Amino acid sequence: MENLSEQNLLIQSLANNLKRSDDAQVSRQIMHHVQETQTKRQQSLDTTQETLQQLSRRLQTARTRVDASKAQREAKSHADTMRDLQGEKKTIESSIVQGEKQHELLTQEIAALEKEINELDENVERQEGPDENVLKLHILRSLGVEPLINEQTGAIDVARVWSADSACTVSIDESAQAHQLAAQLWNYCSS
Repeated sequence: MENLSEQNLLIQSLANNLKRSDDAQVSRQIMHHVQETQTKRQQSLDTTQETLQQLSRRLQTARTRVDASKAQREAKSHADTMRDLQGEKKTIESSIVQGEKQHELLTQEIAALEKEINELDENVERQEGPDENVLKLHILRSLGVEPLINEQTGAIDVARVWSADSACTVSIDESAQAHQLAAQLWNYCSS
């Protein structure tokens, strides 16, 4: 009985080790997509922050010019002041138009980046690991067990077990407990 439980532990350990390799591959793919998404998000954030800093510097420069021009206007005559104000008005209007164009371009770029990020997130969410049956068959085949499908019923009722020097056929009884079948297959695989 102790030998049987030892064999069951070995089977479970082997199965867990085999599952981890597929899980690790899926995990690496997911981590790659997550890192790619984070990189794109960081690039977008850096670009936006850089643009914001440039706009802040322009705003500060404009404020400085306005403050300096206020001091100069106080000393000039009314006619000179009106002429200067018209020039400043045109300069400010052109700056506003440029700022609006740049804002529109940045809005479009942000929308495109958000769309790309959403597509990458959806791609990561849609990825699935291998089917449970595929994993089970992979484990069985790695142990030298080849399930044979009955063409009439479509069920697996016989398994061929390959060992180092021979092969034998084992009938699979559906009424048998899973651990009994595992122990029987393990005996053939380990002999």
